[in-house]
Amino acid sequence: MLRLFLDADTPEALAKALRAVGFVVVRSQEVGLSEADDITQIQWASENGYTLFTFDVKTMPKAVMQWQAMGREHSGVIFCEQMPREAIGVIVRRLLNVAKVHTNETLKNVTLHLGAVWD
Repeated sequence: MLRLFLDADTPEALAKALRAVGFVVVRSQEVGLSEADDITQIQWASENGYTLFTFDVKTMPKAVMQWQAMGREHSGVIFCEQMPREAIGVIVRRLLNVAKVHTNETLKNVTLHLGAVWD
């Protein structure tokens, strides 16, 4: 199953739901990065082999481009539009679908966008 690093904007309820279905999840708060900038979070995820999951579609895409412009590789980034808390099941289902076709290795240097449309 995928190893996911959830940034500070991601609710704990999503982490619990992902762990319940077998994802290996680390939250930024659990490793002392709740106040870290985007580059630091990308670096931690990359150095530790975790794909970064974020709702930050405003500043994180720029940080990913900056990271890559420096010639650095990342372990994958999954962007998701903000959804109401009751949409956690939708997010988990979509991530399970991602995990059916990807591993952390195949997500290396890949960015995915889950979108905000409910299914």
